[in-house]
Formats: sequence, structure tokens, C-alpha cells
Amino acid sequence: MSAALDVVDRDGYDGLTIRAIATLVGAPPMSLYTHFANKEELLDLMYQEVTRRLYVDSGHQTWQAEMLAIAQNVRATLLAHTSWTHLLSRRAPPTAVPVRERLLALMVQDGMSSSGALRSLGAVIGSAIGLTLFELTFLEPDGSSRLTQRLDALKDWLVSEAKGDIEPTTRQAVTQAPSFDLKRTFDFTLATLIAGLAASPDTRAS
Repeated sequence: MSAALDVVDRDGYDGLTIRAIATLVGAPPMSLYTHFANKEELLDLMYQEVTRRLYVDSGHQTWQAEMLAIAQNVRATLLAHTSWTHLLSRRAPPTAVPVRERLLALMVQDGMSSSGALRSLGAVIGSAIGLTLFELTFLEPDGSSRLTQRLDALKDWLVSEAKGDIEPTTRQAVTQAPSFDLKRTFDFTLATLIAGLAASPDTRAS
């Protein structure tokens, strides 16, 4: 699976072929079919491997800390392997995720209903993937972000003397704020969401 994912990293999702994988591992193409029956089964196995790498158990003792760590790992992994996002959007069979069970158990122990815990986990994972996909849409080939460039340009524009009193509240905010940082914004958003879920009466057991 590592070789198949390496091909996706190198050639993109559409460039994934059995021949390319075989060439990378130095094996005859037909020999790979001892590990899977067809390309669809290969993609299912690749999805399972991506899931394993995304949802890593960091061993935190509270569900809040563990959930934030998972969200941060989702972002870091997908930014490092941008073509893997295609695997996440395909239909795939259910996959065992050990950290999911531990997280849900911690949340239930903390007073959440099991359904509230599952909804909360889905909200955090969905938000982490969604924010990362949003970030990827603004990514330049050199790894810089057009979004960061745009917001930094807004700051320069608003704080210039020539702009006078245009948008004074926004001007004050961007003057006081540090340079826009996507990771800091991601962490703030997810931490705020997780804190809200912990306090929400909709997630608590009756």
C-alpha cells in the first residue's frame, strides 16, 4: 500500500496504475494481483491505509486533547499528501478505527450520549477535512498560500496612511493581529468547536 500511495504522491490519483506500482517495487505487474483482485479492491485497501494514517491515536487521556490531535494530524497528512484527498471521497467499505472506539468511550464517560459523541466526532473530523480542503484550494505550487498572501495584502492596504478611515474597525483589527497563519487559524477553529461540543446540552446524556 505504501508503494501505491507513493505513486499517487508522484503521479497524482489519475496516474495510479498497476504497472506504475510494479515498476516502483521492482515486481512483475501480474504478481501484484496476489494481494488484491482488481483495481477497485486496491483502492479500497489504499483507503484503509490512508484512514490508518489519518486517525492516529496519540494517547491523550481526555477526549478533547485527543480529538484536537487527530484533527491536527488530518491537516498535516493531507497537506503533505495532497492527492490522497481523492481517496477519501470515493465509496469504500467500513473500516475499523481503534481510536474511534476509545474516543467515543471517553466522551460517554464524560457524560455524553453515545449518539451525541458520534455526532461530535463527525463534526470535528468533517471540519478538519473541510478546512484542509479549503486550504488546499489556495495552495501555490511552491507551497505558499494565495489566501495568506491575500489577507496580508489586505492588512498592508488598510494600514497605509492613504486609506484614512476606510473600514476603521477592520483596520484596527488587522493592525493588532499578527500575520495571518493558516495553522493557527485551524487550531483556533477546531479548539473552539471542541469546547463548544463539550458544553453543548445537545450532546449530553439525559
